[in-house]
Amino acid sequence: MQSQTPFYPPGYPSHFSLRNKFGRVAWWIVRVLLFRTTPRFCFGWRRMLLQLFGARLARDARVYPSAKIWAPWNLTMATKSCLGHDVDCYCVAAIELEADATVSQRSFLCAASHDIHDPERPLVTAPIRISRGAFVFAEAFIGMGVTVGEGAVVAGRAVVVRDVEPFSIVAGNPAKVVGERRFRGVDADRA
Repeated sequence: MQSQTPFYPPGYPSHFSLRNKFGRVAWWIVRVLLFRTTPRFCFGWRRMLLQLFGARLARDARVYPSAKIWAPWNLTMATKSCLGHDVDCYCVAAIELEADATVSQRSFLCAASHDIHDPERPLVTAPIRISRGAFVFAEAFIGMGVTVGEGAVVAGRAVVVRDVEPFSIVAGNPAKVVGERRFRGVDADRA
């Protein structure tokens, strides 16, 4: 039986501007030589390098040296937010970490994919938001267009392709609600 649709288009045309391409090459060089080689405690130095490439970072945001940021100009991090070891921040579209948001080691924030229904498979993008106080545990995948709600928890290795409600706990592939986050010693009226 002959296929009606070509699975291997002639090529992937790039829709990125020349400025974007040069920016990513320059960032790659800086990342390899000046970012990745820094000791763990040099958060200020790494913030400065990211800001030189257009990232918007609070003075106490933390990015670990092994984190991979695709396009710093699409990254925003508020106070006390953190990108942990080996996080892959594929910020083709905007990725925002609000105050006190944490993304743990080897997690993947993926703000782009391909339209699999189009034979040319064009790139599609959508922003990601990790809301205030949310915690993404190790090796989780957060897909494009997802908002992880305030105080929510994404369990290790969870695959999140839909928004996560505030203060919920999600786990699995695909991620499903498995609980509600409650803080010990906090009155329900004050929470």
